[in-house]
Formats: sequence, C-alpha cells, structure tokens
Amino acid sequence: MKELFYNNLDEKIKYDDFVDDVFTFTENSQLLSSGLWRRFVQQFREDADYDAGWRGEYWGKMMRGASLVYGYTKNPKLYDILKETVLDMINSADENGRISSYGSDHEFDGWDIWCRKYVILGMEYFLEICKEEALRKDIIKSLCYQADYIISRIGSDEGKIEITAATRHWRGLNSSSLLEPVVKLYELTGEGRYFDFAKYIVDCGGTDVANIFELAYEDELYPYQYPVTKAYEMTSCFEGLLEYYKITGDERYKTAIINFADKILESDFTVIGCCGCTHELFDHSTVRQANTNNGEIMQETCVTVTLMKFFYRVHKLTGDPKYADAFEISFYNAYLGSLNTENVIEPMIVKEHSDWIAEPLPFDSYSPLTAGTRGNGIGGLKVMSDNHYYGCCACIGSAGIGLVPKLQLLRAANAIVLNLFINGMVQTVSPMGNSVCLDIKTDYPKHGRINISLGMDAKESFDLLIRNPYWSKTTSVSVNGMSAEICGGYIRLNREWQNGDRIEIDLDMRTQAIYPIPYGNQVLMNKVIWGHNYIIPTYDKEDPIAHKHIALRRGPVMLAQENRLGYSVDEAVEIKVKNDGYVDACLTDSYVPYKCILKADIPLEDGECMTVTDYASAGKLWNEESKMAVWMLTN
Repeated sequence: MKELFYNNLDEKIKYDDFVDDVFTFTENSQLLSSGLWRRFVQQFREDADYDAGWRGEYWGKMMRGASLVYGYTKNPKLYDILKETVLDMINSADENGRISSYGSDHEFDGWDIWCRKYVILGMEYFLEICKEEALRKDIIKSLCYQADYIISRIGSDEGKIEITAATRHWRGLNSSSLLEPVVKLYELTGEGRYFDFAKYIVDCGGTDVANIFELAYEDELYPYQYPVTKAYEMTSCFEGLLEYYKITGDERYKTAIINFADKILESDFTVIGCCGCTHELFDHSTVRQANTNNGEIMQETCVTVTLMKFFYRVHKLTGDPKYADAFEISFYNAYLGSLNTENVIEPMIVKEHSDWIAEPLPFDSYSPLTAGTRGNGIGGLKVMSDNHYYGCCACIGSAGIGLVPKLQLLRAANAIVLNLFINGMVQTVSPMGNSVCLDIKTDYPKHGRINISLGMDAKESFDLLIRNPYWSKTTSVSVNGMSAEICGGYIRLNREWQNGDRIEIDLDMRTQAIYPIPYGNQVLMNKVIWGHNYIIPTYDKEDPIAHKHIALRRGPVMLAQENRLGYSVDEAVEIKVKNDGYVDACLTDSYVPYKCILKADIPLEDGECMTVTDYASAGKLWNEESKMAVWMLTN
C-alpha cells in the first residue's frame, strides 16, 4: 500500500548550523572508527554472547544509523568503511550461512534472534546506499542464507521452536521484532517463504501471553496496561507490522498501528519526547513524569530514537502532522540531550571496572526529568573479550540524527511537504520533475522567524505544505509579502511557483507553563521478576511532591535549570506565570558556562530572574556540578 507521504531519493541537503555539527560529531566519535567496526564483527567469530547477552546487536544497530548518516553526509571515507565492514560481516558466516554471536549449542535463547535481526536489518539499510551491483547481490545472498537458517528452525512445525519461545526475555517481544527485516527481505526478493514467515510472526502476536497487535486494534488498553510493557521492543514489533501492512493492505493492521501510536502520545510521552519513567518500560509516564521517586534509570535513548523512527514512519503512512510534532520534540530535547559532547567517561566504569579500557561513548543512555544528573549508567552495557565495552544506546544514537533529513522534506501527490525548519539548503524535484531548491535562513529554534527562497528552473503550479506546530498559536506566513491563510496542521500554499519566490514564516515562540497531571493512584504493569522477565501488576501512588513542579516549553524546546547557572536546582522557585498560562521569558546574551542552543531569563514572583537554557545543552558534565531539571521545583 502506498504511503501518503514519501521521500524523494534524489534530494541533496546541506545544513549550516548545529544540526550539521551533530552529523560531524557522530561520524568522528563513532562511525569513522574502523577498529570499532572490526570489534563488533569479531563478536560473530567467537561465542561472544555466551552469557545470553546482546553484543551481537551492536553492529547492525550502528550500521542502520551509519547508512542513514551517509545519506546526508555522502562522506566517501564513511562509505568505504561501511563497505569494508559489510564484507567482513558476510565473511564471518559459518558453512550454513549462519551469522550469530551465539554458539550453535545454545542458539535461539536470550537475545540471539534480536541480534540476528539487527545484522539483517543493518545489511538491508546498507543496501539503500550501496553503489556496487555485485556487492548488492552478495549482501542479498547472505541475507537469504541467514533468514533461511532461522526459518528452518523457528516456526510452528514439529521440531521447531516458536518464535515467542526462542528467548527467555519479555515473553517473546524481542524475538518477534524480527518481523521488520523479514518483510523487507520479501520486498527485496519476492520469495514467498519470507512472506509466509512474516505472516507466521504476525499471527503469533508478539508475545506468548497476548497478541499485542489485537490489543492495539481493539484500542481498549494503553501500552502501559499490556501484560508486557518493554517500550523499545514493543515499538519495534509495530514497526514490523507497519512494513507488513504495506504489502498486505489489511486495514486492521493500519488501524492497530495508528491506535498504538496515538495511545503512546496520550499516555506515555513526556515533555522531552521519550517514554518510560520505570527503566525502559511503558508506565503511564505522561502523568508520572514529575514524580521525584522514579529513579535514575529512565527515559532511555534507545526508546527516544525508536520513537523518532516510528513516528516518522507513521507520519509518512498517515500524513498527520502530529507525528512530525512528536518527532521534533524528541529530537530537540531527549535526543540532543543524549549527545556526550564533553566526552565524559561514565563514572561507574572508572569506579567499578578498573580492568576495562575506559573510553567515552558518544551517547548517554538515560535522561533526568526532575532534579538529577546525566550519566546514570550505560544502557545495554557489555564488555567484550578485548576489555573494550559498549552499549545499546551508544549504537542506536546515530540513527536519530540520520532520520532528520528524511523527515524534513517529504513529497505527496502534487505537493512538497516541509516539516522541519533547519538553516540550510534542500534541493529536491517538483511534482513534474523540475529542480526545486529551498534556501532556508533561520536560527530556529532560538527564534521563530524562517525565511525561505525558492530556486526553480521553470515555473510550476503545486502545493507547498508547511507544518504549523501544535504549540504555535499565532503563526503567520507570507509569500512575496502577501499574507497566507493560516490553519492548524499544514498550511497549504497553492500557486504557480517561480524562481526567486520568498516565503516568510513567523512561529509563536512564547514560553508556555506546563503542569503535572494529577492521577492519585493506579495499577501498573511495571514490576519485573528478573530471571523470567515476567511483568506483574503493582500499585502506584502519585508522588505528593509532583504537583509542586512546573515545566517551561519555548517552541519545541524544553527549558531547564542547571546548577552552573548560579543557583541550586534542588531549591524551590516561584516562577511568574501570567493568567494566560505563558511566562515572559526573555532571551539573554548573558554568559553561561557551557555551549547551548538558547538561554533565557525567567521572571520570578519576587521580581528577580532565573537563567535557564535549553534542556538538551544542560547537564553535560554528568555530575552534581551540572545537576539539572526540566521539571522545576516550586513552593
């Protein structure tokens, strides 16, 4: 089935600001390291996951992100490194074409299928940038060998293992996420056995205790009420269902996908654009996010990036701008906040593992909401046989920035769709195939003014859809000085466009006060019995201090306190909020001791001001000195 929005594969994009810097940071701190790639492939030449671990996920997870990043940078050095490591991975297969970080004597346990999924998925993403036809054929041959080995042993036939039983974790969610690459392989090859296997996975329903796809279709429960609530793995299963819907056209699956996405936004999406205040679980975090007793392991970067990818896909499927809104919130807050731009080594490594080779990882794993610090552990931490270590969030990070150019400009029937406002140039083609260049000048999200100049080879009539963010209540748009009609969702500009046309956009960047949602008490499915990973109901009571917090959003950016700004984030403040729910925040040029996207002075009831910065830039020392809070304590 055709998606409502789609990408133009011939786009050329070049950013001129900090977004481009993130690409450079990701390449230099991770993706251009040949040694790191070789280390990840080595996991498949030894029984690396002897402990039922997940070292085998690192390569494919990072390859997916690296391929997306290359789609923007077109860095020939990066391509050569990726090509080399793909060949290395192909050569790691055994005589059966099997590629696994698990020895054959204990395969299909723990995270084995999850890791194999990422190998297959990583190769499939590389195929999207692959330049050599011979290499493409070798990759597809390897993909078929890998999938055929799995199909010969996993299934409902006698002597086979059910996919939901091929793991001891999360009742089969992690293994069932194999659905996405299996469907992609069917699309690549047209081989019916891959469609049949995908159908088998869908029919199994994701877990051995409930069919999560049916639960989503019925739309009676929120994801945090499902019998299994692991956010990252569950969302990955629905990414696979989306691929399956595209080839089947079964509207029940489309309904389930949209219901699932909407339920997340309603019940488990925090102000920074992540899910889960209890480890990495759906746990009704929309209402629990200002609780001070949530713990430090929360708001996982793997969840953030997976949400970004999922919302991007659902946005393309439906054309609904609310998913692009959600993507933007995740990007400017939780995602950018995870970048380890100060190259800090996670404190726990130095303290507890003196024999390991201590190196900074490029992305942090968990993000604080109430007063707390970054750097509270490495998600998916595993040490490898050479005493280097890595983690799942560090591997997934590159995909986050790689998705930004994908979402920024999309195509629809007789229309170009502008979703993200980033300083730079986007060259695409019109609906009739003529060259169109959008020269975007802005310092958004610091300010809300966006100026766009069109470069065109020929005059042409088409629609230009401009996303009007949900938080902008007084948006204005003009074309060549003439005001356009404003509406929610997308502002549709229909005209005969020509070279030199100018578009001016002004977004409402007032600072809005956000308050916690009272909930009293509830029952959650967030008690994990480790060893079996069963989830059992627990009684949850609202933190009585939660209602004493306030959060401030300016455009898509959450503002945050930080100890280095001249006060303690543990001390209560009384922010002056106007009757309309907005705060008269003023951007300031005052010195702050760290690089940030924006800094502002917030008026207090006593007549003084408190300096804050964007959430993503705060807390980068990962210690008490840079303690931070997005939910600010009040009296």
